[in-house]
Amino acid sequence: MKKIALILLLALPLIAGAQTKIKETAVPRSVLLALEKTYDSYKVKTWYQAPGQYVAELVIDGQNGRAYFTAGGDWQYSAFPVQLAECPTLMNTYFVNNYPGYRVKTIDYVEEMNGDNYYRMIVVKKGVGEADCEMIFDTRGKLQKSNAPDPDAVKRDYYTHNNPDEDENAVAKGSGTERVRRNRPAPVVDEPKVEKYEPSDAIKANFTASVGKRISAGPEWVNRNNEYAVAYYSNNQKVKMEAVYDIATETLRMTGKNLAKDRYNSTIVKYLAEKYNGERYKIEKMVVYEYFSKYRDPATGKKPKPYTYVVISQKVKGSKALKYTRMEFDSKGEFTGLLAQPLDDKDVQ
Repeated sequence: MKKIALILLLALPLIAGAQTKIKETAVPRSVLLALEKTYDSYKVKTWYQAPGQYVAELVIDGQNGRAYFTAGGDWQYSAFPVQLAECPTLMNTYFVNNYPGYRVKTIDYVEEMNGDNYYRMIVVKKGVGEADCEMIFDTRGKLQKSNAPDPDAVKRDYYTHNNPDEDENAVAKGSGTERVRRNRPAPVVDEPKVEKYEPSDAIKANFTASVGKRISAGPEWVNRNNEYAVAYYSNNQKVKMEAVYDIATETLRMTGKNLAKDRYNSTIVKYLAEKYNGERYKIEKMVVYEYFSKYRDPATGKKPKPYTYVVISQKVKGSKALKYTRMEFDSKGEFTGLLAQPLDDKDVQ
C-alpha cells in the first residue's frame, strides 16, 4: 500500500461541514468530465460545493458514496460508507481486541486517485465529550495508521475501571512477569435508583397476544440502543427466548432462541474449532434470530433469512477477567462479521 494522506483524511469532517448544495448547472464542465472519466456507470443524487472543491453524492453499482474533485476538475478521492460486518475479519478483530469501551462511529471505503484503496474507521470512547479517533486499514484489514490511544493503555484503563477492587503492578522477575495484586477497600458509591424499562402498552399487548401464557419465566424488558424493545423470557420448555420489537412501529421484528449445547450449529462449531485452534474458549451462547413472518426488508421487500449470533469467552492471562468475542453467521452457518459491543444490558458482559 502506498503512502496515505492521514492529515487530509482528518480534515474531511471540516470540509463536509462547509459544503453548500448546488445545482448541476453550477458545476464546472471540467469537474463533470472528470467524473465521467473516473466512473463508467454512476448516478449523481446531489452536488455540493466547498472552498476549492466540488463533491458529488452518487450511486455506483447500487452503493451510495461521495466523490471529491478540485475546483480545477481533478478527482481527489471517493468514500463509500460500509458496515463493520462488511470489513475484513483482521480489521474487525483488531478493533474488538484492542479497544474495549470504544464504539465505531463510521467506516468508509476510500478510493484515491493514486490507486490506493483502504478503510477509514472513526471510533470514539464511550462517554460524553470524547474526541473522535481515526484508524486506517489496508484492503486486507491490516492497520496502517492511527491517531487512537495506545491499545495497551486502553485495555489497562478498561480493566482498571471494571475491576476497581484490584490494583495490578507488573514486577519484572527473571525473563517473566509476576503480577502482584493488592486489595483495597471498595469505594462507597451512592448509586441512583435505576427505573426498570417498560415498553409501550401496544408492544406489551402484542407480546401478550402472541406469546400469551406459553412462558415459564419473564418477560424482562430491555431497551436495545433505543431502537428495539426486547422481551427476555423462557417458554414452557424452559428454553430461553427473545422477542424483539421495533420501538418506532411497535411491531414484532424477530424472535431469538438460545440453543442448547447439543443443538449447536455443527458448521459454526467447526468454524470456531478451526479459528481457535490450540486456544481455550467457551461458547457462552448461540442464539438463532428469525424474522417475523410479516416483516420485510425495506430495501429488498423480502423477508430476511435467519441468522445466528454467538458469544465466545476467553480468560485474560494474569487475571480473572474474561474477554468476549461476538460474531454473526448467516443461515448456512457462514461467518459474516464481528460485533464490537454487547447487544444490550442483558447480553453477556
